[in-house]
Amino acid sequence: MIPDNTPITCRRAVPGEEKNVIDLVLEVFTEFVAPLFSSEGIAEFRKFACPNALKSRLDDGGLLLVAESGSTLAGAIEIKGNTHVALLFVRPSFQGRGVARTLLQKAVDTCRKQQPDIRNITVNASPNAFSAYQKMGFNPLGKEQEANGIRFIPMTLAVENINSN
Repeated sequence: MIPDNTPITCRRAVPGEEKNVIDLVLEVFTEFVAPLFSSEGIAEFRKFACPNALKSRLDDGGLLLVAESGSTLAGAIEIKGNTHVALLFVRPSFQGRGVARTLLQKAVDTCRKQQPDIRNITVNASPNAFSAYQKMGFNPLGKEQEANGIRFIPMTLAVENINSN
């Protein structure tokens, strides 16, 4: 296990890292999210969370940032269209250490540089991540929904509520 004082660094992912990122996403998804989904939802998520689909989204202008502690991948965030969190996953041993918040802040800063008029970032939060998103400043846009077996709560964050570095 990595000591709590090991520095966490964030950077833009480079081409070829898609498999490592998806391995992390699926590890966390399987442990924390999949138990809340139907088999249809799990299959639907796995179609979205695969290396080729991620590479395609990045080729279409998506943003992928990773957090590392030494050589260990601690977490990752994917933003679509500068305004929507498509993936935000943190390895269990790094949860509760501010990794998700740091990734979100760096992603918002990057999106603001690319599109200065951004006012809101949205996410379709899984039920188990709802409170974590609330702690980061997101507010619900409605009640829990389900699409193709995927359960989520639509949420939004006013970007002025994120501190820029």
